Amino acid sequence: MIARPTRRACILGHGITYSRSPLIHNYWIKKYGLDAEYSICDLPEQKLPELLTSIREGSLAGCNVTIPYKQTVVPYLDAVDDTASTTGSVNTIYCRDGVLTGTSTDGAGYIGHLMDSHPAFKLKDASVLILGAGGAARSIADVMVKSGCSGVYIANRTFAKAQEIAGFQPDIIEPLEWSNLSAKAGVADLIINTTSLGMVGKQPLVFPLENTKPDCVISDIVYAPLETRLLAQARKLGRPVLDGLGMLLHQAVPGFRLWFGIEPQVTGELRALIEQDLQSHG
Repeated sequence: MIARPTRRACILGHGITYSRSPLIHNYWIKKYGLDAEYSICDLPEQKLPELLTSIREGSLAGCNVTIPYKQTVVPYLDAVDDTASTTGSVNTIYCRDGVLTGTSTDGAGYIGHLMDSHPAFKLKDASVLILGAGGAARSIADVMVKSGCSGVYIANRTFAKAQEIAGFQPDIIEPLEWSNLSAKAGVADLIINTTSLGMVGKQPLVFPLENTKPDCVISDIVYAPLETRLLAQARKLGRPVLDGLGMLLHQAVPGFRLWFGIEPQVTGELRALIEQDLQSHG
């Protein structure tokens, strides 16, 4: 009997030695007893075609995609699903019947974490303020619209990028000048920082939290540090908060299912593992 070869997947990006994705996927691989491996593929852009060919040919089951390639990879693919097509951003790649396909799980991962942490929160008719206009912001804005939010405001230092996202659903999404953040702080039911501000080694995010509603959920997709200054200040004001680690865990679920055929579970044990690593290595 010929042994089935080890299934391999990776996270694709550049300057990403900090990534916790291998910890997450290798935890699941061990838990479910799979003959598989997940690693970091830190590559320059000229190496992208070679890696994507390895997925098409089957030597790689697929990959996650992170900075700076979430939009760069799109022209190399044969197809993208509706979410990735709308947002122009991909974070997961897989191959079916020779068709190299991209999807974006950031939005679904965010919603999964939000519902786990604040199950009483109602997205329908909610007003959402998103800070930043990168790949994650695109995916989150898309899922907010699909979840029935009445208004989604996108604030970005480069206003043109906010306008581009607003073009997805101009009746619901409104671009916002960064200088006008305080104008919408008081009407939002949910505020989401998708920028790198507050990340280890970056400047903190300065935001008028005192202007927010008492029940406004303050959210940060940054997970290193686990509690950013934004979240710490929100806690002091008594606002409900949502950290970035849960989104990282939940957005990993669809890719694992696509590559390995198993729907993994986000558990307290897995979260504790990643928290411990963050505390040890920052």
